[in-house]
Amino acid sequence: MTQELRSVISQIQREKGIDPEKIIEAIISAVLAAARKRYGATANVQASVDPENGQIEAFCIMTVVEEVEDPILEILLEEAKKMDQDAEVGDQIGLPIDASEFGRIAAQTAKQVIFQQIREAEFEVVFREYSVRQGDLISGTVAGRDRRSYIVDLGKTEALLPYSEQVPS
Repeated sequence: MTQELRSVISQIQREKGIDPEKIIEAIISAVLAAARKRYGATANVQASVDPENGQIEAFCIMTVVEEVEDPILEILLEEAKKMDQDAEVGDQIGLPIDASEFGRIAAQTAKQVIFQQIREAEFEVVFREYSVRQGDLISGTVAGRDRRSYIVDLGKTEALLPYSEQVPS
C-alpha cells in the first residue's frame, strides 16, 4: 500500500499541479474524519502520513485514569500498563487505530473529504495561474453555449465568456 500511495500522490501532482503536502493534508483530514465517524466526534484522534514510505498512522489519544467515566477519552490504568509499563494516572496514551475497523460509512466520509480538499486545491492552482493574467488576451476553444454566454475551454479549466465581453457578430 505504501508504494501505491506514493504513486497516487505523484500522479495527482502531475495531472492537477497540486502540491504533495496538500494531498497529504487531505489524506490526514480524511483519516481523522473517518476515525471520528467511527469513534465519535469527541474522540481525541491524531493521524500522520510518513512522506518517505507512505505509511498512514492514526491514534486515539486517551487519558489514563483509575475509574473510567468517559470510555471514549479515558482508559483504565491496568489496560494502559499492558501497552506501556511506565503508564501512570494522568498520562496520555495513544492507542493505534486499525483502518479496517472504520466500516463503509466512515470510508465513504473519508473519500468525500479527500475529493473535496483535492477540488479546493485544484481551484487554488487554477486561480493562482489565471489571476496574474487578468486583463490579458487568452485563447481557448468554444465548448458550449449557456443562454447568451459562451463556455470556453482553456485547457486546464473552462471559462464563461459573458455577452457583455463578446465581440458583436
